[in-house]
Amino acid sequence: MPAPLHASDPRKFVTRAGQTLAFTALGFGSAPLGNYLRALPEKECDQTLAAAWSSGIRYYDTAPFYGLGLSEMRVGRLLKQKSRNDFVLATKVGRLLEPCEVNAVNGVFFVDTPQVRFHYDYSYAGVMRSFEDSLGRLGLDNVDILYVHDVCALVHGGREASEGRIQELITSGGWRALTELRARGMVKAIGAGVNEWQPCAR
Repeated sequence: MPAPLHASDPRKFVTRAGQTLAFTALGFGSAPLGNYLRALPEKECDQTLAAAWSSGIRYYDTAPFYGLGLSEMRVGRLLKQKSRNDFVLATKVGRLLEPCEVNAVNGVFFVDTPQVRFHYDYSYAGVMRSFEDSLGRLGLDNVDILYVHDVCALVHGGREASEGRIQELITSGGWRALTELRARGMVKAIGAGVNEWQPCAR
């Protein structure tokens, strides 16, 4: 009989550039910490993250979209207290957050969010700004993995619209921004955070 799997069991991924990312078998997906469908007290968020850390989880995934910045701030509050070499952190680019009027907040299924709205931007400047804004919310100076978020038909309304976003990423410099951040050591790996396989294959 195989040994039981534990959250803290080690996994490793080696990038094409030879960077090693040491994952745990279980990761922490933090979309719910963005007040997904219901508002969460800060104490409950802190306790949830503390329990995840205590269980041995060392891979954390977040994004600007999750609670329009709330998830990144809450995850960062835990991780900036830890040794930077003790965890793997992923966030995403593709949406920029801008201050807005109360009735213009577009949190979709995230509630009680900051008074901002998102707009899509897969350009060079958009990726760079999204990354810098995420570092500010996280309170960290780098992340391990940077994903392009939601260049998929499910989000944009069809395969043609998905391809349009992929072309925006390529032709307006977004992918170049990702590769520059990786070359400068600001991130170790880049990829796509999407809800279907086709953009990954593309």
